[in-house]
Amino acid sequence: MKKKVARRSKLSYDIKLSKRGKSVRWLVIEKPTGSIVCESAFESDAKKVCSLQNKYKQWENQGGVVDFLTYGKI
Repeated sequence: MKKKVARRSKLSYDIKLSKRGKSVRWLVIEKPTGSIVCESAFESDAKKVCSLQNKYKQWENQGGVVDFLTYGKI
């Protein structure tokens, strides 16, 4: 009998600049789900979160960050 191996989705995280009115925000977006994981006023903070998530991919087994921990979808 063959063992079933869990398929791992290929998650990646990107940084995108967003403007709301006069404020500028940096968003960390999870691909391919399109979820907004982090929203920051500074690019350096967003890069830290993005690099950490790309390095460890701790949400990959669940198919991405769960919906109640995100800011919404793009």
